Amino acid sequence: MPRKKRDWGRGNRTRVAMLDFARDNNLVITPAGYDYFVDNYLEFGHCVCDKTRPVCPCPQALEDVKEIGHCKCRLFFRDYDTFKKMYCDEEAARS
Repeated sequence: MPRKKRDWGRGNRTRVAMLDFARDNNLVITPAGYDYFVDNYLEFGHCVCDKTRPVCPCPQALEDVKEIGHCKCRLFFRDYDTFKKMYCDEEAARS
């Protein structure tokens, strides 16, 4: 089966929108899997983690970050320490 041709124009606009959203709201974007989020959003046309959320970043992302420190997808984090604690604690628990 031939691979779907990547739409770099739309992909770049999406990446810029995500980066601008993070910058404008003083959020940290997870370095782990950033391309995964963008590629899957472009392929499926909705939030990667919740089909009821039609766009990424979704309007609920800021509410999620305020309440639990990160959005539902764990793409956007309140700050680097929140990101580090979550991922370092998960790594330690697996060891």
